[in-house]
Amino acid sequence: MESITRKEAIDKVKQNVSDDKLRKHMYAVSDIMKELAKELDKDVKNWSLSGLLHDIDYEETQDDFKLHGKISAEMVSEEVSGEILDAIRSHNYENTGFKPEKEMDYGLIASDALSGLIVATALVMPNSSLEEVRVESVMKKIDDSSFAKSIDRDRIKMCEELGLELEKFVELGLEAMKKDSERLGL
Repeated sequence: MESITRKEAIDKVKQNVSDDKLRKHMYAVSDIMKELAKELDKDVKNWSLSGLLHDIDYEETQDDFKLHGKISAEMVSEEVSGEILDAIRSHNYENTGFKPEKEMDYGLIASDALSGLIVATALVMPNSSLEEVRVESVMKKIDDSSFAKSIDRDRIKMCEELGLELEKFVELGLEAMKKDSERLGL
């Protein structure tokens, strides 16, 4: 199946997600997934689309988190591959019961969590910008369980399921987000 274009996916996000912060999060996860795919020699378009569309149901399912991911997959089921649908369903595996099995699944889970930690790190910088964030800063925040407590560090560490060391993954994610800092507002 030929997936929708990135532009069509962005239009779909804009139609279904009104919260600007959530849209920026989805763009950031997509950015990280794109760089991860390049690093791992995977399908860049599909990996990027999984990141872009993974939370498209969030506003609809935030009061029933057991459905989050399942509804997203249903919303795009006619427009993307089964591999993307599996990754979207499994990114909330604790609630959906769809266990991560493939590389894209683990990549999406890790990228989802990492994006939040990078944003939180940027926001405590003097100018609240990604440009100020260094890999070392994010690595320290991973070890500081009192910082951004809601971000599950074990999810970030799922990058190891892809054969990537944590520091390399942080570097990839940070550089990916820096390239898109203007759209991300950081």
